[in-house]
Amino acid sequence: QHYFIQSNLRDYSIMSSIYNLEPVTKGKVLLTTSHGEVEVELWAREAPKACRNFVQLCMEGYYNGTIFHRLVKNFCIQGGDPTGTGTGGKSIYTADFPDEFHQRLKFCRRGLVAMANSGVPNSNASQFFITLGETPELQKKHTIFGKVSGNTIFNVLQMSELETDNDERPLEPPSIKSAEILNNPFEDIIPRITETTDKKEKKKEKKKSQMKGTKNFKLLSFGEEAEEDEEQVQEASSKLGKISSAHDVSQDPKLSKEVAVSAAELEEQRETVMSQAEKIREKLKKELEEAKEEAATVSTENDDKVKTLKDEADKLMNEIKGIGKEEKTNQGASSEKDARLNEEEKQTVNQFRRKLKEFKEQQLEKKPKTKSQRENQALLILEKFKKLKETDAKEEPAIPDNIEGEEEEDMLNSINLFSHSLVDAARTAKVKDANVLDDDTYEIYDPRHPINVRKRQKEGGGDKGTEKGGKWKRTKILT
Repeated sequence: QHYFIQSNLRDYSIMSSIYNLEPVTKGKVLLTTSHGEVEVELWAREAPKACRNFVQLCMEGYYNGTIFHRLVKNFCIQGGDPTGTGTGGKSIYTADFPDEFHQRLKFCRRGLVAMANSGVPNSNASQFFITLGETPELQKKHTIFGKVSGNTIFNVLQMSELETDNDERPLEPPSIKSAEILNNPFEDIIPRITETTDKKEKKKEKKKSQMKGTKNFKLLSFGEEAEEDEEQVQEASSKLGKISSAHDVSQDPKLSKEVAVSAAELEEQRETVMSQAEKIREKLKKELEEAKEEAATVSTENDDKVKTLKDEADKLMNEIKGIGKEEKTNQGASSEKDARLNEEEKQTVNQFRRKLKEFKEQQLEKKPKTKSQRENQALLILEKFKKLKETDAKEEPAIPDNIEGEEEEDMLNSINLFSHSLVDAARTAKVKDANVLDDDTYEIYDPRHPINVRKRQKEGGGDKGTEKGGKWKRTKILT
């Protein structure tokens, strides 16, 4: 099921791309067949001669009653021959008209309507065929002038399922009952013989061929009386001539013999109505021409847009192809570069691991193994520290003779510890805590403050205070 869905989606995408590439149609004809209706949209701009020939033949009723005399499954169904043999048919021109090919019209799908010929170029007449699948072998051999539109394609497919004989002729050939022009792309077409005039002429011929009827009164039981009455009627009609109305015959004064509307007035009214109808006809004709011009401009604009979009799509495809090639080259170069970088990184990592391993081995060799060796090493380090402390920080201390290599470098680096001068933290402190009492603090009291005055009066009774009453509030003096 998933496979069929994907295939259908692929078919729909292909068909949509085909429809987008095909030009816009102009004109539509409805063929009523024995198996249902078939709508044919015309490419009148791309194949004007073929479309004009098809439209005028449909207008004249040329295809009415004709059959589809040839059927090849998955290929085409052919008709348009009034003889039904596949060898007849004439065009509206004096002779066969030439082929018309267009680069955007191709035999790439079913439902395309094209002209049938006698196997020789430029031999188109009245026969046409409808494709039932892809027929690329017919490209530039037959003129495509239309397509089957809408759901009417299924009626064509229904006709394609009929049984045929060995000569590709259907056993029960489908026929065209009538052809109706829904949208005429050629307003200047004048039919040579219309269907209605043909029917009238046939009726006239039938009337002439028929004999004039006579009344046989002998067949009736009262034949003699009826015959006498008929003679009297004929005599009266010959005398009176034209039948008169009651106004002419009777002598009643109430009935007027004058005409209500004179012939001149009737003629004037008829002329005014005809002039108004002519004006309306001209106005409608102008509106129709304007609408056609607008449709033509819109179609040309759409064609130009389609062409520009196609050019842009081609450019984008070329750019995408170029970008793909550049990416491939860049990917090749980047892959080589990454390979080189990976090799260099591997070498550096291996080198670092080797050095780290060597360093660990050296450290293990230097580390004392026995207890006595470790004690000697600790005493040696303590001796070094004592000597460094005794010497001046600026002078270079003496290094024992038995210290060499990395121990000597460690000792020289440790000398830098004594290259800085010692500073007393107590002297450098600039901030003191006011809540801490020490020798530098004393109390200060303002004797003029009313609270202090009351305190002095309570304690000693003096006005201005005594030694007790004149105490100052203890305050921290910060230096």
